[in-house]
Amino acid sequence: MKKITFLALLFLSVTMMASAQKSTRTTAYNYLRKGKLDLAKENIDKAVAHEKTMNDPKTWFYYGNTYIQLATTPLDAFKTLDPDALQKAYDGYMKCMEVDTKGTYTDQVEADLKIIANNYYARGLDHYNEKDYAAAYKEFAEAISVNNDINNVDTLAIYASAMSAFSGEMFPEAIENYETLIKMDYDNSGIYGDLANIYKTTENLERAKEVLEMGIQKYPNDANIVFAKINILLSEEKYDEVVEYLESAIQLAPENHTLYFVQGQSYEQMGELDKAKSGYEQALEVNPEYSDALYNLGALYFNKGVETSVKANDLPLEEEEQYNTLKEEANKEFLLAQPYFEKALEILPDDEGLIKSLEQVYKSTKQMDKLSALKNR
Repeated sequence: MKKITFLALLFLSVTMMASAQKSTRTTAYNYLRKGKLDLAKENIDKAVAHEKTMNDPKTWFYYGNTYIQLATTPLDAFKTLDPDALQKAYDGYMKCMEVDTKGTYTDQVEADLKIIANNYYARGLDHYNEKDYAAAYKEFAEAISVNNDINNVDTLAIYASAMSAFSGEMFPEAIENYETLIKMDYDNSGIYGDLANIYKTTENLERAKEVLEMGIQKYPNDANIVFAKINILLSEEKYDEVVEYLESAIQLAPENHTLYFVQGQSYEQMGELDKAKSGYEQALEVNPEYSDALYNLGALYFNKGVETSVKANDLPLEEEEQYNTLKEEANKEFLLAQPYFEKALEILPDDEGLIKSLEQVYKSTKQMDKLSALKNR
């Protein structure tokens, strides 16, 4: 009889211990409902550590609920209770799903995991706006990972992750995310320009051109992608292809004076000087104050004048008539260059190249008053 009584007491003791731990879990839940997060945390931490309740999905569900509240509370009294609260909320919900063999909490946990992912995303935005791109990338990566756990593809988080890596010059990570977006047919033309930029920076020009060509096919009216392609072709000195793409670019952005200037430069490199002049003139029609176009257009005339002047100086002394003819032709070119150089000097008054060129123009054309004024200004 004594033995039976002892066993009964032992059973009663074990039952009471299990009940006590469940009571601790319930206490945590009640404190959570009342917004007493410090006490909820204290009790739920005990419940998940005890062998009687540590494998119960309800325990881990309450644990996740407690820590997600700690991670998102606006109250200063609770904000600093645990700096890893969001990670612990995630761990709690994942453990709940692991031990929840009946799927009782699946829908609720997936909804809460989405909230966690959104919080990681919001943290990433804060870091990005503070220009802490490494920290932003880390938070966005967490958002992507949590979404993956619930079979949800968050393209916005992937894009934000790519932008953070790009801005922080974490090029391998940026490439991975941008390539993922392209495979997903993500609708944003900027990803093609950004990715091409990275490939150009990392000296993979072939892939950069492939990416831009894909972008042009998908977004034929996007000027920025066309501009990026032109810049790569310029770096490769493929001026005939540059001219081709410029035709499309100018149709897309006819008020962009730089495009006409690049057109002029390309034709000049190809030796087609009349077309080069036309390009520079069109740039100045759009922007009369564009100093680069003023200088280059003046330089076309000036260089021809110098070339003709050299030919004259190379003639033998007895070729005086031919010498005078060539000198006259040279001066005509210098006079054509003069107004462009003078206008450019108004914009760039300290440009040594312009000053020296104008000095030569004034000397050759006998404009001594202007030469003196230029030297004494």
